[in-house]
Formats: sequence, structure tokens, C-alpha cells
Amino acid sequence: YSILPALTMDGMIFSNIKLGSYSGDEFLFWLDGLLEVMNPYPGRHSVLVLDNCRIHHVPGVKERCQAR
Repeated sequence: YSILPALTMDGMIFSNIKLGSYSGDEFLFWLDGLLEVMNPYPGRHSVLVLDNCRIHHVPGVKERCQAR
């Protein structure tokens, strides 16, 4: 199983669990859902921190975040 959690100081605000690993397209689908519950900076839940995982660097991540 793999889990994609979005954690805040208040706890988990968004997550998904699946059998197997995530593809870049599946990560982008998850990211779209997460961005729906986030807010513009400097509002609550407005900062997204990603590590150096390969799927965090697929084309479209930066553009999706900037579009919100």
C-alpha cells in the first residue's frame, strides 16, 4: 500500500491510500483534490511543502499550484 497524506498543524486535511505505488498522473489527480481544500497565502492551509520524491517533479505540479 501507498499513502499520500496532507498534514497540517490541525491534523490530516486530505489523503489517499492505494494498493501499489502512485504514478505521476495519480499524484496530479491527488494534488488537484488537495488544492481544493487549501487557501491562498497567507491563509490557513496555504503552504505546500513537497520533498524530493520523483512524482513531486512531474510536469504540471508547479503550474497547478500557481493556478490556484
